[in-house]
Amino acid sequence: MTRSLRHALAAALLPLLLAGAFRPAMADTPDDRLRRLGDEFLSRWLARNPAEATRLGAHTLDTAPLPVSRTSLAEDAAWAHDFAARLDSLPAPGLTRAAALDRALLAARVERWRLDLEVLRPYERDPGAYLALIAGSVESVLERPFAPACARLELAARRLAQVPEVLRAARINLRDVPRERTEIAIERYAAVLRFYRAGLPALTIACRDARTQADLAQADTAAVRATEDFLRYLREDLLPASTGPLAVGPEACARLIGLERLDDPLGEGRTAARPADSLLARARAVVEERRAALDSLAAASRADGTRAALEALATERPDANDFVPYMDRRLESVRDFLRGHAIVTLPRRDEIEVRGAPEFRGLLALTGLDAAGPWEVRGARAWLEVTRPDPAWDEAHRQAHLARFARHGAELSAMHDGLPGLGLRAIVLRAGPLRLRRALLSMWSAEGWGEYCEPMMLDEGYGAGDPGYRLAEAARALRFAGRSYAALAIHSGAMTSDQARAMLEERCLLDPEDAARATRTAITDPAIMGYTDAARQLLDLRDEVRRALGPGFRLRAFNDAVLRLGAVPAGWVRAGVTREMGIVDGPDAVGAKP
Repeated sequence: MTRSLRHALAAALLPLLLAGAFRPAMADTPDDRLRRLGDEFLSRWLARNPAEATRLGAHTLDTAPLPVSRTSLAEDAAWAHDFAARLDSLPAPGLTRAAALDRALLAARVERWRLDLEVLRPYERDPGAYLALIAGSVESVLERPFAPACARLELAARRLAQVPEVLRAARINLRDVPRERTEIAIERYAAVLRFYRAGLPALTIACRDARTQADLAQADTAAVRATEDFLRYLREDLLPASTGPLAVGPEACARLIGLERLDDPLGEGRTAARPADSLLARARAVVEERRAALDSLAAASRADGTRAALEALATERPDANDFVPYMDRRLESVRDFLRGHAIVTLPRRDEIEVRGAPEFRGLLALTGLDAAGPWEVRGARAWLEVTRPDPAWDEAHRQAHLARFARHGAELSAMHDGLPGLGLRAIVLRAGPLRLRRALLSMWSAEGWGEYCEPMMLDEGYGAGDPGYRLAEAARALRFAGRSYAALAIHSGAMTSDQARAMLEERCLLDPEDAARATRTAITDPAIMGYTDAARQLLDLRDEVRRALGPGFRLRAFNDAVLRLGAVPAGWVRAGVTREMGIVDGPDAVGAKP
């Protein structure tokens, strides 16, 4: 272990050790043992992932080293294996129910880390895995006002100064890389260079200290030079040698989906893991179901085919010069509706703003959320990010991009990524009572919750009287299902990336650029294969609880309960919601509590 890592671990562990030193003597209960194991995991995880610590809001490790080495990866794999064995020795039956559920979250997160380290191996098989270290980690300290502007500038300069070493280590680590991942990485590292040259200066103007600005400029120059060299290495050396398999295999896919869903958090044996061929059949069936639903809605609109019906929705679109304000108005429309309907409890100040997405993220998604982490104390803001049109595009390309933000779909995007979707989830997560639980839940994507919010809002009357909303939602639902199916098919080996892209164009009606973007996302984020299923499970749970409670059902109470539980994973949410709302969650049915 390096001296810097020992110092980082000591810094992370010291508060925990001091807390234990002054705790009154008492019996060592299983819940106490679980808390200690949870603290140990967080200390190790954050020391190894200082950029993740910044995202969470733990700023004691902001200056820790970022590089990842083969040695550190091997050490992490060995530690995670040993930790999992120690956690297994603490059986759930000896814990309180709340602690048993936390144990399930912790076990699933450790197992997911092991899956990354031993099977998915992103730091060895994906050059894009290092983007969070060289770009995301810099952006996060600059944009979040957790400290004075010049102090954050100093942190950004330190992280930029580490970029050459991060990328030097990446060259050593990368092996068995699939060609598709190298091609995507080339695009994204070119976008990072544009971020260093144009995006970074815009984030630093609040600090007027000349010395600090000079240090940042020097570090930025070194980072640009190192990234240019790495981009040349990707194009000239790694791309010709990128012959590794893209698929990780059916077993890894089934394992990944099981960890994302956590169907049986208390180990009561109600749900057996499904094999990959069954998961593929289900994903394919969902695509066909959603295509049929979209075709039916399009036929009702009397348009000349489904594509024509979707094109007719694109008439009300933003102007390129008014793009971010236009999306802000779409978010405000959703916010106004939520204020007038008993759908979910809104905070007094949601602090969600709209901004343009950095290009290195916009290459994978048209919209997204960048939010302060669940431990952040100061400057806990969230941004609904939108991919702006590139000024260098010709008019046809620009108009095609703007059409993707036509009013109906843009407001659904605001629901998904802003309110009441991912943005509200991030706000509620920060108010959670348990530090460990907040950290663990934030490591799960809540895309399923975001997707659930779209039909749920329409069910409650949003856009009533305008059939365009249902048509746009059906098209988005088909896109989500197709993207999940593509990820599962690619990574299980059932499809090549070209076949997946063709499926997205032909069956899901995506235009070629959208299909390419969705395919890139499916390649770089294998976990996306389970997101659509998570949304379906939330809709099913809502309907089951509604039937069980009858006239006593209140949607706001249900949605608030789901959000308090972090909205994911699905099994964890089911176990918590049914208990909180007075519903029996048994193997046979959901029924009223005696």
